Amino acid sequence: MEKIITPRIGLLACNSGASNTGSLTGVAALEIVKEFDDVGILSLPSLANNVPRQVAITKRLQHIIVIDGCKNACAKKVMEKLNIKYDTYLNIEKDIGIKKIGPFSSLQYSQDDVERVKNEIKKLIEQINKR
Repeated sequence: MEKIITPRIGLLACNSGASNTGSLTGVAALEIVKEFDDVGILSLPSLANNVPRQVAITKRLQHIIVIDGCKNACAKKVMEKLNIKYDTYLNIEKDIGIKKIGPFSSLQYSQDDVERVKNEIKKLIEQINKR
């Protein structure tokens, strides 16, 4: 059994597969985790349901980046509801300009869209690493 190592930076991505922008947050976050050994993904559903172990793990992280796909800002609202501080926030619809198409548009994004989101997340990681 592999030992689980707590990452230095946690990503809380919307990761809603219901729309293109929600899918993009999850795909980009997974690709970032492949590239950075000290970055991990937090569980939005467990935080939304206030699962004690997940909340405690999240609160112990050194840094957190919250990533939402649209104006609904679900991930950000969960963190605010739990009163968990995060370092930085990215909303790919607002900050990058990738328009949310709507429900059932899960796969309507391009690899270029994924790269754009990943690049913005990388910038945020670099900013954290410079502190």
